[in-house]
Amino acid sequence: MARPKKMLAIQEGHLEKKQQEERKLQEQIIQTGMEQLEKPPKWLRDSLAKKEWKRLVEQFKTLSVISNLDLNNLGAYCNAYSSYIEATKELKGHPLTIEYTNKGGATNVIENPLIKIQLKYSDEMKKYSSLLGLTIDSRLKIATLKLTETKKDIVDEFGDI
Repeated sequence: MARPKKMLAIQEGHLEKKQQEERKLQEQIIQTGMEQLEKPPKWLRDSLAKKEWKRLVEQFKTLSVISNLDLNNLGAYCNAYSSYIEATKELKGHPLTIEYTNKGGATNVIENPLIKIQLKYSDEMKKYSSLLGLTIDSRLKIATLKLTETKKDIVDEFGDI
């Protein structure tokens, strides 16, 4: 299986001039607007998911890294976030372990099932946060991209000083 493509600015290997121009065109082609992200979709599970949506879209405006194509990933992240918070609040009022009586009548101490629910949504959030650029690693890559673009703009305007 081939490795995922990297944006031109964070490409580590040497690319020929023709390959660089081709990558640049590819990146320009895939950029779309953000107008569909202005309002949270109606299918978000609750007001907490909608609040998280608005918070993230506001943050993404400064980074310019997501677009209308990311709507479903962002929505899935916000729903997972809301479910994670709900499970965490529910767990707060209960012990981490509970007594469980099986069919044979034996009583065992087991992990509270709410912990599994909480972990499930935590994993969902982790998956979508990586796809959306919410992890520190993703943001550092974006920062590298922005810095490279800024340096290129300076060189284009003033020459190689």
